[in-house]
Amino acid sequence: MMKRILPILLVFPMIFGCKTVRKPTELKQVGSRGWYTTVEPFATFDPEHKSVEIWTPGKGKKAPIIIYAHGGAGYREDDRARVELFRRNGFATISFDAYEMNGLDWNFVTRRITNKGKQNLIWGVFKGAVEYAAKNEGWDNRNIFLYGASNGGRVVLYAGKELAINHIRGIISEAPAATGYALGDFSIPTIIPFGKMDNWAGKSETDYVWTRTYPSSPISIEHWVKSLQEKGRSIEFIFYENAGHLLFEGPLKKVTVRRGETIAFTAYQGADDEALKQYEHDVIAFVNRNLINKK
Repeated sequence: MMKRILPILLVFPMIFGCKTVRKPTELKQVGSRGWYTTVEPFATFDPEHKSVEIWTPGKGKKAPIIIYAHGGAGYREDDRARVELFRRNGFATISFDAYEMNGLDWNFVTRRITNKGKQNLIWGVFKGAVEYAAKNEGWDNRNIFLYGASNGGRVVLYAGKELAINHIRGIISEAPAATGYALGDFSIPTIIPFGKMDNWAGKSETDYVWTRTYPSSPISIEHWVKSLQEKGRSIEFIFYENAGHLLFEGPLKKVTVRRGETIAFTAYQGADDEALKQYEHDVIAFVNRNLINKK
């Protein structure tokens, strides 16, 4: 049977009333349950795109730069909270919505696109954003940090091996997705924050994201981290009590999520205030430890 390739405009004919700068990314159906993956070409970073936020602290010495990759629902409120964490601590930031750049609606992407399909959309934009930061003399681009959550967390781990850019000093990957892009070997200092109750998309209360394997991703995040630690790499988990998936989503609660036409799961998301305070302390301390040429 011939596989179907659908332009997203056929799915949402009325969404894009405003001017777009590129043809929306095409989709390819996966199986028969209403799921799709994404098909090249994908959007690249455009610093003038309306979704891009480039923020620099007030006048003074050049600030280290954080490039942020959003999660599977696009650039939402929990993503803004993570970026704001760095702004209030004096760092420059670059953030964006990769789905908007690819001409897609986040409601459709988060419910009907596979993890790898989402990561395809994020990766092209994120890669360009890091390259843009590396060339810009307005920041302290000797100190570049990569930060992402969920699907974006998987992307920043993938970037550790794939990006041949000097001065990437650290990677922060909050609750990286259990499936999608392959994870390789790299020597960049890395932390992986997780809520201890993170069973997102799991089959039970204790089906934790970091322990999970799939046919398309046969190595769990836990096993991958251990393999790098055995090679002497600087990579570690940080686990938080009273926290689930997407720590900045709000107070800890149990939610039921529907995906595709037949899939539903119940999982914990959010975190309590103490977990968030400790998270901020740990993440900022990690970055400060890995800055170079501190005065």
